[in-house]
Amino acid sequence: MVGFLSALSSLPGADVGLFQQLIQELGALCQAPPAKAAKVCALHARLVNR
Repeated sequence: MVGFLSALSSLPGADVGLFQQLIQELGALCQAPPAKAAKVCALHARLVNR
């Protein structure tokens, strides 16, 4: 995840703090995801497990 956030910080206008908050919220959601969130949680898992 550190690599992902480092890559984001190089983008103009990227708010790394906002992305960190998004990752945290997705992590909380994906602890017990509703069925419709399965794809989002799979993407979240791929991002944080890099």
